[in-house]
Amino acid sequence: MSEWQVSLIFQDSKSNKFWRARCLGNNLEVNFGRIGTHGQSQAKRYDSPEDAAHELEKQAREKYKKGYADGDSGSSATTAPSPPPESASTTPAAPQCTLVLTLGERRLELHLSVEGNALHTHGVEHYPDVSAAEAAFAQVRAALEAEGYRPQ
Repeated sequence: MSEWQVSLIFQDSKSNKFWRARCLGNNLEVNFGRIGTHGQSQAKRYDSPEDAAHELEKQAREKYKKGYADGDSGSSATTAPSPPPESASTTPAAPQCTLVLTLGERRLELHLSVEGNALHTHGVEHYPDVSAAEAAFAQVRAALEAEGYRPQ
């Protein structure tokens, strides 16, 4: 099962619902609904991963203002309430996940998914400024070309 960057719940005398979201590259994926159901899913493509992440943060702030709380021990980087098990007659969802590592001012996001017999990887590294990102680009490109990779 994939991991969600934000997983929130809202429970009161009338409601028992969840809201969860994640960024995969330029896409923002949101899943919401009544706890115990699969809920509804929406996806929207943005111009950049940073734009998608900004929208995720904006939507999460709005949910907090409405009274939503973190779905797991106060951490906003959690797995949301699990939907009920799928019936044996449905095809299981392809494995996918997003892994995040923070190293000082660097944030690395690795998005993994399986489609048929192909493993897709999409890595995004956020640096404190443009010059640091450009220096990292030059270093990685040189190392990969030294290993035999060629530009197309």
